Amino acid sequence: MALVIGNPVEYGIHDLLIFPIGANYNPKIEEHTETAEAFDSDKKYYSVQTLSDNNVGSFKVNETSQWDYKAKKEYVNQNEEDFDIRNILFYDKKSGGSYTLSVDTLHVLSFAIHNEFKHPLIFYRVVKMDINKDKKYNSQDAVMLYVSELDGKKFVQITPPDEQFFDYFYYPETQSILIKTTVDIDKNSKFTELDETNFREMRLAAPAFGREIFTQSLKDSLKREMSIFK
Repeated sequence: MALVIGNPVEYGIHDLLIFPIGANYNPKIEEHTETAEAFDSDKKYYSVQTLSDNNVGSFKVNETSQWDYKAKKEYVNQNEEDFDIRNILFYDKKSGGSYTLSVDTLHVLSFAIHNEFKHPLIFYRVVKMDINKDKKYNSQDAVMLYVSELDGKKFVQITPPDEQFFDYFYYPETQSILIKTTVDIDKNSKFTELDETNFREMRLAAPAFGREIFTQSLKDSLKREMSIFK
């Protein structure tokens, strides 16, 4: 795949710009044939159809949040069916330095800035597993929550790679969040209303993998009690 570096995005953090990095899932390859007078056979060459800026990997700024409902502004890959954003490149306009968000390949669907926290953070929606095996990494798969500092440093995974993160609840008095995920309990490679939900807690001052607030034994006992009333 050809590496595509998307257009720079100013996201309101000092002198930093971000560039989405990725590749097209299905690049449109066109074959051309041209007859060369000096050769007995035709020459063939290939070109990739030029895509418009709307189709090339980029983040669209949403003033009304699409996924992170509590964010005032959200940056979303609006073309996740065709383009896979596999990392983010940070560039410091003042120093000229640059660095990537992650040392590993991942799939970034969106991110949002949270300045309302005492310890401001960026929340990312990230995919690492193609749960439904459609050879694409998008919102139909197990979306994870990641967070980082505002400059992209200290990038930390908060939820598991096999659960789908879809909401969180912010508590200013404790500077913590409760993170709600869906567990594919029936193992059908889909996340639906028939699956289980789970909750984790994270302290915003010290981001780390979310702590489950309900034990497995408690959840198992609740299941047994519920089955009595069937």
